[in-house]
Amino acid sequence: MIRAIAYICIWSSPIQIALVLWGIYIISVSDYSLFSLSNLEFITNQLEFLIPVIDWMYTWMPKSLLDWVLSIPLIIHQTVKAIVSTWFGIWLLRKLDGKYNSF
Repeated sequence: MIRAIAYICIWSSPIQIALVLWGIYIISVSDYSLFSLSNLEFITNQLEFLIPVIDWMYTWMPKSLLDWVLSIPLIIHQTVKAIVSTWFGIWLLRKLDGKYNSF
């Protein structure tokens, strides 16, 4: 199960990088800037089918937390998330293999 989580972290990185590139394209051809293209703006304008999911998330998550996450600039958020999830997946696989234990 933990190995599957590690692989999901690694395999989701190309999707996150594609979202970063898509965000860069939107910034280059529109009036958005690096900081004005938030996660919510991107979902509202490009991925409208996810709006019911966001509405559902507001029913069980604290509104202030979800507002904060959705207001983070898309390119910065996805870049950091891709780096961290890839690193975590690789680290987890190395820990599971036991070859690279540094403790």
